[in-house]
Amino acid sequence: MGSDKKVKNSKTREIVMYLVCGAFTTAVNLLSFAIFDYFVKAEFYVTLLYWRFDLLLLLNNSIAWILAVISAFVTNRLLVFHSNGSVIKEFLTFTASRIITFLVFEVGTFALFVMICENVFGLPKDDIFFSIFGYDVTYLFTVKIINSILVVIVNYVLSKLFIFKVTKEGDDNGNKDT
Repeated sequence: MGSDKKVKNSKTREIVMYLVCGAFTTAVNLLSFAIFDYFVKAEFYVTLLYWRFDLLLLLNNSIAWILAVISAFVTNRLLVFHSNGSVIKEFLTFTASRIITFLVFEVGTFALFVMICENVFGLPKDDIFFSIFGYDVTYLFTVKIINSILVVIVNYVLSKLFIFKVTKEGDDNGNKDT
């Protein structure tokens, strides 16, 4: 019975730590996105399926993603899953799974939501949705936050199932079952 409680506490700790690290990773992503957006005022529009889209937004999103992936790998490996597996193998698998979520969410849904906001709803990207702590939040950052929440959920599932797998010999700390 104590073993069941220990397993439940371990799973709860893992989820809580993943959410904390996910929040940190999201902050890295959003902060780098905001810094790039603040300093790079240029625009480079391309047309995709008759819709105009700023290609520099995609570059900004890509840089933010790379920084977030690096911070996520380090925090997940050390603080969430306490992995002692092959760093290279885990990093390559981790990066591959993040590339999938990058393409689907950071490029796919982000670009889709931005195109819908601009072309369907006619929202200029500088329109302010709300202000928080003196920072004006546009629809771009609203879309970015929604994407980030989806990415954290999907990445946890991928990390748990495919990257930092617990071996049958031990738990996530490398301890043998007793």
